[in-house]
Amino acid sequence: MQIKVLPAEHNCPTTKLRESKMTTQGWVADRLSDWVKKNPGKGAKDAKEKVEGDYGIKLKYSKAWSGLKLALEQVHGKYEESFQLLFNWKAQMELSSPGSLIEIDLERKNKKMRFKRIFVALKPCVDGFLAGCRPYIGVDATKLNGKYTGQLASATAVDGHNWLYHLAYAVFDSETEENWTWFMEQLQRAVGIPEGLAICTDACKGLETAVGVVFPTAEYRECMRHLYGNFMKSYQGDVFTEHLYPAARSYTEGLFRWHMKKIFEVAPDAIDFLEEHHNKLWYRSGFSESSKCDYLTNNVSESFNAQIRHLKGLLLHELVDGLRELIMEKRYLRKKIARQMEDGILPNVMKELNAISMNLQVVKVARSDEDIAEVTLIDKWNNTRRHSVDLANHKCSCREWQLTSKPCRHALAWILSNRGMNIGDYVHQYYSVAKFRAAYEGRVEAMPDRSQWPTVDLGFKVYPPLLGRSAGRPRKQRIRGCLEKKATKKKVRCSRCKDFGHFAKTCQMPVVGEDGETATPKKR
Repeated sequence: MQIKVLPAEHNCPTTKLRESKMTTQGWVADRLSDWVKKNPGKGAKDAKEKVEGDYGIKLKYSKAWSGLKLALEQVHGKYEESFQLLFNWKAQMELSSPGSLIEIDLERKNKKMRFKRIFVALKPCVDGFLAGCRPYIGVDATKLNGKYTGQLASATAVDGHNWLYHLAYAVFDSETEENWTWFMEQLQRAVGIPEGLAICTDACKGLETAVGVVFPTAEYRECMRHLYGNFMKSYQGDVFTEHLYPAARSYTEGLFRWHMKKIFEVAPDAIDFLEEHHNKLWYRSGFSESSKCDYLTNNVSESFNAQIRHLKGLLLHELVDGLRELIMEKRYLRKKIARQMEDGILPNVMKELNAISMNLQVVKVARSDEDIAEVTLIDKWNNTRRHSVDLANHKCSCREWQLTSKPCRHALAWILSNRGMNIGDYVHQYYSVAKFRAAYEGRVEAMPDRSQWPTVDLGFKVYPPLLGRSAGRPRKQRIRGCLEKKATKKKVRCSRCKDFGHFAKTCQMPVVGEDGETATPKKR
């Protein structure tokens, strides 16, 4: 059957679009405007599925991409205008949160003033860090995936709960020594150099130099996860997996040297490799006892990168304001939690110590003085170990108590053997409810949207930076390392044998002709 005449009115979306003067991209943009607001970070593929599902039509990917781009401009504004809006945002921040450190750098190129970089340290975050957090900072950067393909750098800390604490962030074009030095200088202006400060990074070249120049007295630690991934590319085997991480976890120098000796016996050049390429502190036995933090990895920075994943494609003025809003909400939630707690040591810390004390295998506690004793325990490897504990000075010969400021297993055994003693009395104040409240006492003030920000007249127009872009669209997800779960591996599939790892051109499967004869492919 064939319909030649349709007397009834036909009102499908395609017919209405043809009758109107609106382009396909404009029609798609209008349908996506509300969806874009609720789903930041979604791509053209998601937009295509949304429109096709709602209106029952087939849409080309190119039309969906163009419509999504137009919808993003309608909702977020134009890319070229975002750099000028940064100064309006800074003016509003100076009104809403006076005392915050916000630095915007410009540079003159081709007779035009272009954006270079921005640094933001909110005053409540800085005050809370100095009042309630241990002097430990993790520094890292993650690549942005919007039209601006620069780097988002972050400085993060940890509170008494070992939760991620937002300290400062910045945006610049690339991870160069100049940019990292500038970032560390601004960080030093914001927090100073607290006593016992420890800074942990992934030890990239530019950052490694910058930390040493700006914070010469700080303890510079290298992330063990990055070191391990780099080390295992050159050295593989059971001896490395069994001893490298245990060496890093060892609190005492003797145990550290024992593990390293096992590695030396198998591969002496591995020790030279570590001394040449990873000469920063990556092992606990070398950590000072001032920072009260025994972290081996820079996971706090990685946690920050995961939190802001949905913001990485936004325009810059929305990115910095989105981060401010995220920090504002996190601080309020934790301030609310702190209000509900009773004074003393944080409940989670006490729960952790009580759980450890329930599983102690005590062999003997021999007293030397009122506050000093020898404590013999059976460790998790079923070995009997003896350590000396000094309750008055909060010390143990295993050094775990000194580095973490929480009683170790030996100290807990000695405390529990004395009637009337309370475990909480021997935990550092960094883990107290009072310090936790102090960390989140200051609030990040609420702000209106960009239409109500003060208009700053610089006397010139701020242009976008001249960034070189690689072919293709920017990646939305980072490439996972070879040691991570779900590692990113490019799989090539042969069209002939359907196996992975090679093309049909190099396939070794015999070729069968029309007459049934086989021919072995030529070796290349």
